[in-house]
Amino acid sequence: MPARAQTPRPAAPPDTLRLNAAQVEQTFLARNFQLLAQQYQVDIAQAGVVQAALRPNPNVLFMTNFYNPNTGQVLALRTPSQADLANQVYNSGYVQLQVQQILLTAGKRSKLVALATSSRELVQLAFRELLRTLRYQLYSTYGNLYYDLKALALYQSELARQQRLAAAYRTVLRLGAIPAFEVTRLDVLNRDLEANVARYQSQVADEQAALRVLLRQDDNRFLYPAAAPDARADAPPLAAALDSALAHRPDAALAQEQIAYAERSLALERARRLPNVTVGLDYERYGNAYLNFVGAQLLVDLPLRNRNQGAVQAAELTRRSAGAGLDNQRTAVDSEVRNAHAKLLTYRALLGTRPAAYSASIRDIAVDATRLYRARSIDLLKYLDSIRTYQQAQLNDIALANSLYQAQQLLNYVTNTRFF
Repeated sequence: MPARAQTPRPAAPPDTLRLNAAQVEQTFLARNFQLLAQQYQVDIAQAGVVQAALRPNPNVLFMTNFYNPNTGQVLALRTPSQADLANQVYNSGYVQLQVQQILLTAGKRSKLVALATSSRELVQLAFRELLRTLRYQLYSTYGNLYYDLKALALYQSELARQQRLAAAYRTVLRLGAIPAFEVTRLDVLNRDLEANVARYQSQVADEQAALRVLLRQDDNRFLYPAAAPDARADAPPLAAALDSALAHRPDAALAQEQIAYAERSLALERARRLPNVTVGLDYERYGNAYLNFVGAQLLVDLPLRNRNQGAVQAAELTRRSAGAGLDNQRTAVDSEVRNAHAKLLTYRALLGTRPAAYSASIRDIAVDATRLYRARSIDLLKYLDSIRTYQQAQLNDIALANSLYQAQQLLNYVTNTRFF
């Protein structure tokens, strides 16, 4: 019995780091630079909340006479003599001390805290959205790498077998037992296989580069998918997928939070129409109506021309824009989920129509065709047609498995839910 062809297994280079899907995600969460950088933005936003809650500092003014031209004294702080006091001559001892405090009116401080809190929520949602996007890129690249390595192994196995066959037929050609065009046609087939090997090697190199960036892998070890991606779970109902997307997608929550941010910004701008009040105490020695003067201060801007009209109008327009953005985001979420769900059902249906022994039957085509061609039971055209059929069937099998896996990851992505 001739040996039956087996599905080629991806070969790992010697300097290889084998990772399954769980290990890939663990490394990604711990090392990805974009996630770490965005986490700092969350911490910065939290610091902004702390800063918004702080009250304005009081200010203190101290003033004295630096130089008295009447006496030529510098910093004359001593108390005037009794004779000067009797004559009401105050050439020394002048001191002024002021303490002022700004009082925020119309609840501006609480509104600033609310706005900073909303800003922090936006940054946290942006972090979750970045995590959702990068996780999808990670799993998608992992699956593409696994299945491209399988396709590469198939082409490399076919190339090695075809090269052995071409070498054997060159020996037969020297004996004059076959026409030269048969060897030429085999060489053309080998050149086509070499081109496909180079194409998949290029794709694998691109996927390796993408994974190294996502995992922040500093060394040059080959990142090898240690296990086949799981693509066997059933599809969830469409209604469940839609509800999950609206409940869990950070970009949908981001659109909602932008409305809250716009409303809080509008409330703050409206509060700013009322000016703040500055209160203070003033002490003067030898410089006011009597020797030791103590006064009270009250300062307020008169809102005659500037009542913050422009900023209020801009905030109102921003709130309307945010409301329209929420409706658009909900439409986009609904469309993306329906599209991803339909793709998943299409590939699952295609997989379900395959006969039970389909994979085993296509693996026999290449070995049987080679055996019959060596025995001259079939001609070259029939042999080449059988080989192309085998290769295309194997590639279709690999592509279908990858398409199903990618459709599952896409549904995970558009719902932000780990259905698979």
